[in-house]
Amino acid sequence: MNQKDRQRLYELVKKVASPTIDEGLKRERSILALWYLRNVVGINDLDAYEYVCDGVDDRGIDAMYKEASGGEEKTETLVLIQSKYPETPKDVSANDVATFIGFSNAFRTVEALDALIEDGPLEPELRSLISRLNVREGIASGDLKIRLVFLTAGLLNSQAKHLITASNSSNGSRYFEAYDLIRLAPICEAVLGPSTVNETVTMRIPVSRTLTVEVDGRKQVIAALTAREIIKWPGIEDRSLFDLNVRKGLRPNRVSRTFRKALEKTTDHPNFLAFHNGLTVVSNRISLIRGRLTLDGISVVNGAQSVLALADREEYLTDELLLMVKFIELGDHHQLGREIASRSNSQNPVNPRNLRALSGAQLRLAAEFDRDYPAYEYVTKPDADLISDRRLIANDAAAQLLCAIYNEQPWTAVKVLSLFEDDNYTMIFNEQVTAADIVLVDLISERVRNAAGRVPQEYLAAKKLTLLVMAYMVGQLLRASDEGRAILEDPAAALSDRETLTAFLDDLSKHAAGSLARRREEKQSSNEKDDFKVAFKNQEILRKLGSAARSQYAYAKAIA
Repeated sequence: MNQKDRQRLYELVKKVASPTIDEGLKRERSILALWYLRNVVGINDLDAYEYVCDGVDDRGIDAMYKEASGGEEKTETLVLIQSKYPETPKDVSANDVATFIGFSNAFRTVEALDALIEDGPLEPELRSLISRLNVREGIASGDLKIRLVFLTAGLLNSQAKHLITASNSSNGSRYFEAYDLIRLAPICEAVLGPSTVNETVTMRIPVSRTLTVEVDGRKQVIAALTAREIIKWPGIEDRSLFDLNVRKGLRPNRVSRTFRKALEKTTDHPNFLAFHNGLTVVSNRISLIRGRLTLDGISVVNGAQSVLALADREEYLTDELLLMVKFIELGDHHQLGREIASRSNSQNPVNPRNLRALSGAQLRLAAEFDRDYPAYEYVTKPDADLISDRRLIANDAAAQLLCAIYNEQPWTAVKVLSLFEDDNYTMIFNEQVTAADIVLVDLISERVRNAAGRVPQEYLAAKKLTLLVMAYMVGQLLRASDEGRAILEDPAAALSDRETLTAFLDDLSKHAAGSLARRREEKQSSNEKDDFKVAFKNQEILRKLGSAARSQYAYAKAIA
């Protein structure tokens, strides 16, 4: 890679690890670790701070957190993160990697951990993390594994890559994860993608209707603005005005219909300012001089449905109809816009899925779909006006399938909104999940639906639940052979021969349907009540069902 390309990638990482937007952290490496926790791991913006060590005595550990193991494993994994932020995009050597591995040895035994804590100065944040995450207890019980994540704004050289490969060969494929410029920059680019409409907007507002404050050198202007002025904003028609919103256009509902009727009642317009909660708007730069408000870039992060309703009822708007608008200047703080969108939309009926729409994992996956699977559209937020000639995959449907197939937890997958809450979200949309994984589970879902006619008719009374269980069973059958495991481990390669993959999944789907049919026959022959709607949400029963399906599949293959 030439120096020009290196510098371009480095500048992308620099935008997310700049000390001008450090939010209280002192070092670029700590800021990069915080960014990783938020945008790659998916930890809540506020909670992510709790896992960062921002000091000189951190013993090479810049952050750590715990992740639960998927499937039937009872262990937890302590993820140790080291972040390197060189001043230039230089090569990173094997010595840097080896040093991190050496630091991590302190978390392998109780004796080594005690020595770390007792010998010499230790960063208070690291000491607190070790205590809060019950690290010593986990090591002592044998229920705590460790995993390493190495972040760098440099480029790993060949020796460093060889050492990482060797470490993974000895400790498992995911033991040592490395993110250098090649891997980090595309994620940074995806996260930086949603932005304000790139236009300058100027409005005249009487000084008596404005209040200006300054926070961290950035302006915030609260203004009473006419509805007629609001509907002039660019990006309403194509919805680009709401790219930084957690939702775009919702389907008509009771709230939106009531709001539109209120707009039609012009006699109430003088009091509308008191009735409405207002809008929140972000801009890259804000200028307010003698009643002239100028915005360099504009995005509505809260109030999209109100703006759409105003535009839809333009003929009823009057100069007396005022709305309170809070304008917030972002400056160079790219993360702030997404945080404002999330926190200002935390009231009902916004759900956890909506609040994750602008998270790093969702933006990364959407970018991967655009790049690698253009025939698909990955949908992360409600948009009633979305029309596409591509195959749509909603991220909540993807979450259910990933949870059932990859995480092997169909009992969790049925609780769809909880999948976007903290622990579940970081488990399901972890840094290993790619667009290819989602295309694969979507294909599994399609082939399972195609085999639904082989399922006992009674079970189709709860069709969505039954099909989700079948998808889980197909995932279990994939794990029963080398061929199947290879598909799960490298779905992109498997998808390159879609015809062969589809035929294989059809075979597994038939076996899954056959296992359900056998379950139904056993219940009938023993005159036992088949309360499948409850059973198909029970962890113990589902694990036994998956195990039985694997055994039956192995037997069928043996006698074929």
